Amino acid sequence: MTDNQQDTIDELRLKNERQVRKKGNWFLSRFVLLGLVGLVIGGYFYLTRNEEPMTLKVAAGPYRSDSYELMRDVADVVARHSDTLILEVVPSKNSSENISLLNRGEVDLATIRSDTPVVSDVQMIADLFPDYFQLISRSESLIYSPSDLVGKKVAVPFYGTDELRSFWIVGDHYDIPIQGVEWVSIPFEEGTRKLLSGEVDAIFTVRSLRDRVLLNLFADSELKNLPLRYVPIDQAEALAIKRPFLQVGSIPKGTFIGKAPTPRSHSITTTVQRVLVTKDSIDEVPVRELTRILFENRLDLTIRFALASAIKRPDFAQGLAIPLHTGAEQYFNRDEPSFVQENAEPLALMVTVAAMLFSSMIALRSRFVSTQKNRMDSYNYLLLDIADKANNSTHLEDIAVLKTELFETLERVVRALDTDEVTEEGFQTFSFLWESVRVVLNEKEHSLKTDV
Repeated sequence: MTDNQQDTIDELRLKNERQVRKKGNWFLSRFVLLGLVGLVIGGYFYLTRNEEPMTLKVAAGPYRSDSYELMRDVADVVARHSDTLILEVVPSKNSSENISLLNRGEVDLATIRSDTPVVSDVQMIADLFPDYFQLISRSESLIYSPSDLVGKKVAVPFYGTDELRSFWIVGDHYDIPIQGVEWVSIPFEEGTRKLLSGEVDAIFTVRSLRDRVLLNLFADSELKNLPLRYVPIDQAEALAIKRPFLQVGSIPKGTFIGKAPTPRSHSITTTVQRVLVTKDSIDEVPVRELTRILFENRLDLTIRFALASAIKRPDFAQGLAIPLHTGAEQYFNRDEPSFVQENAEPLALMVTVAAMLFSSMIALRSRFVSTQKNRMDSYNYLLLDIADKANNSTHLEDIAVLKTELFETLERVVRALDTDEVTEEGFQTFSFLWESVRVVLNEKEHSLKTDV
């Protein structure tokens, strides 16, 4: 092989290597640049986004009821402390209607009693406050327990309401005969007037201890010097065993009147929790925001409405009849250690092992690439040896042998490429050199034929 031919081979090899390296660097730089541009644009739109506040509509119960007044105050506090949430409060009849509105998608939230039947996709946000089973009588009526209602005239809630259903729970437990009591089904406000006027002997209701109408009843009785008796439901624990949704509560002595204490002593009664629920289809972000405001602004809420002090997270130890919504659960679990924190040591070990494995793979790859390069170099040296023998050859038979050896080498390299024993880049360099050696053989063959 002449010096010019050797220079040509070397030049072709270097040119191919530069082209391969340049092409790889071009793609890498463009990929990195596009990635950086995408991150900048995405970050800009994320930081400058202007999301409209989300509105959640809540069915809160009868107008001016405890649950309605509480949710109105919650809506005001939400408006003050959140830029992403608006709470719209709408009045409704009772818990049953609230669930119907929620199931039909006409509202997003609802206040219900914990014993209200619900479907599986209704989920809980928080406990709001307890409603107390309350049986109140005139002192001269001589009613000391629910069993003493026999032969008396009693004002009870409207038919079809949750309160009337609660009364029959008590009546069934105490085995009060339906015909043995004169029932009067009227609104609670009207019932309080009839109780004060003596038209009825007792009144039954289910509501909070801070209910406006209930407080007015005892205030009027004190002004009229008409003592009322708070009748304890002394078998509340037995009722709770029969109906797990019910709980046992205690009304402290003097809760309503302190001068002539009413109740006269701590009175045992049955309670049912008023809860705030939603659908599992409601996004977790606004529910988490609402839960945050309920529990992080308790003082603001309590100043507005004392009953807000009873808001609490569900008691997980007692189990949940209604599953907890994901958004509320995220807020309640915000201070709990994350998965990474809880499993720091095993994760650290896994990272260490992964790093060792990665390093080993890098080393193996480097060794493999080095082996590929060495193998490719050996094939290139064979080509150079063939070219050198061709330049020193003086017989056509030798050129034919060298041509056979040249094509055998090409076949071996192609097979090596298929089995990844050599790289694509190495094969490109080999192909340039192989073509140059083939030209050398053809020229030498032509030269020998001419000499003959």
